[in-house]
Amino acid sequence: MLLKPLLLLLFLAAVISLFCGLFFLIKDQGRSNRTVNSLFFRVGFCALIILVLLYGIYSGELKPHAPWLH
Repeated sequence: MLLKPLLLLLFLAAVISLFCGLFFLIKDQGRSNRTVNSLFFRVGFCALIILVLLYGIYSGELKPHAPWLH
């Protein structure tokens, strides 16, 4: 049951990275690479979320509850 807290932490990290990128975009006005770095980290966090979800579904620890799958 460690996957659900890990997914939550990765999601929160992606949201924090999103708002950091917005802050850097407004503050730096395109004079530094901090906005690009924030985007890079956000994409990485989202890729990790997808990988953890796929692992959880493959291992059986996470189960989809979509009504069309029953």
